[in-house]
Amino acid sequence: MKKIFSLIFCFASLTAFAQITVDDFEGVSKGWGSVEGLTEVQNNAYKTGINLSDHVLYAERAVGVANWAGAILNNYTQSGYKYLHAYMYRSNGNVPNLKIFDTETPVEFVPMNTIVAGQWQDVVFDISEYANRGTDFLFFMVDRTDISVNVWMLIDEVQLSNDPTPRTDVVGENSAPDEYTLVWNEDFTDGSLDGNVWNVEVNGEGGGNNELQYYCEKGVSVGVEPTTGKHCLILTSTKEDYNGKGCTSGRVNSKGKMYYTFGKIEARIKFPNTANGLWPAFWQMGNNFDQVGWPKCGETDIIELGHQNGFNGNKQDRYFNGAMHVGSDWKNVWSEANSVTWPYSVEDTFHIVTMIWTPTYIEMYMDKESHPENNAYFRQDLQSNTNPDYDRSIIFGKPNFVIANLAVGGNFPGIYNVSEITALENGPRSMYIDWIRIYQRGDDNQSFVCPSPSDAIEGEQPTEATIVLETKDQVKKIMHNGQLFIQYGEQIFTITGQRIK
Repeated sequence: MKKIFSLIFCFASLTAFAQITVDDFEGVSKGWGSVEGLTEVQNNAYKTGINLSDHVLYAERAVGVANWAGAILNNYTQSGYKYLHAYMYRSNGNVPNLKIFDTETPVEFVPMNTIVAGQWQDVVFDISEYANRGTDFLFFMVDRTDISVNVWMLIDEVQLSNDPTPRTDVVGENSAPDEYTLVWNEDFTDGSLDGNVWNVEVNGEGGGNNELQYYCEKGVSVGVEPTTGKHCLILTSTKEDYNGKGCTSGRVNSKGKMYYTFGKIEARIKFPNTANGLWPAFWQMGNNFDQVGWPKCGETDIIELGHQNGFNGNKQDRYFNGAMHVGSDWKNVWSEANSVTWPYSVEDTFHIVTMIWTPTYIEMYMDKESHPENNAYFRQDLQSNTNPDYDRSIIFGKPNFVIANLAVGGNFPGIYNVSEITALENGPRSMYIDWIRIYQRGDDNQSFVCPSPSDAIEGEQPTEATIVLETKDQVKKIMHNGQLFIQYGEQIFTITGQRIK
């Protein structure tokens, strides 16, 4: 009996002076759920400071949603710890709240340390009164105050400990000199499309491919995807008579407003079921389009779905391609495309599409972060050519703007009659874009242009109230009149990546 008591005492002593990681959101997560708001494991878009890990937990509270919205981990029983730590990155400086118990009256905790927006910090909660009783659940609430804009926070490295000192250890791999840095993020949470960045196309010209839709304003909206509640750009195709066409749809571009040269572009997209006849695409063209036209400007199709080979082979939900086109005129075009049949469906759920664009090659990936084993579905070397109209090192070394559209019929699906578009038989279909992000490495040959900041901060001129907090390469973190902003070159953005209006 003495021996048993000794073992128990030894175990209790070890527990009291140790710490335990609750979740680091790498690999298999513990299964955090949503309460009122939105919660999901995401790629870490803010690899900076003390957190360079690959994945984090995202929690959001939208305007009008209950102030207890947040992320909860149910059925988590643990005792012997006085403090809860969590790496957090917040969109504002308000405090997150914590509840940890449900078999008795829940107690709400606020952090011990001061909260800072726009950077990773270890947020510590004193839960010492529960050290012996233990916890039944962990519940992070995003923001309990009155809000007029959506608020969110990223959570990582949740730990129970008996040390109240905020951690400063860097988690994840150290940044290599050529690591990509986020320079632009569009997450469509403002409730309307930013006309300073996006053009809504209005025409029934068929896109040069005998397409059947009429692109118009009614086919473009910003709203909530009904299954996940994510705020998205929504492109909707509807079978209806409109200006001589049998259906309407949506297409947007950033020509002349937001354009870039080289880097990494990613988009999280929910494609509709395409068969038969829908043709969703996410792509880009040279920003000199108005001066030289197509195909001299160059075209890069990051992803296209809906080809006739897909639905004819009963694999439409898994069949897609990447492509490139360039030439002197529409009769003399060099094209390179690669179509793949993916091992799983990429329709009707969100997937992340990535393109890496360098001076020497272009590569395209599907779900690379969640499936690191996935190889590029398209790769093209940008070698030089004696004919300048086909010289890929020149044509694809110039600024490009971004395009997203949901086409109907035409040459790609091989359908030229609206009555044969089976995808629209049961009503409108939509393509949802959760976010678009552009990353760069600061190389000399890279460029990025977004609307001029001359009207930023409501037209105010910089004053002594503007303080540079941190500088890394071309990126500066500044505080202006008590608000936090990010400056990249001559551009100014909010900490969520939105260009300041």
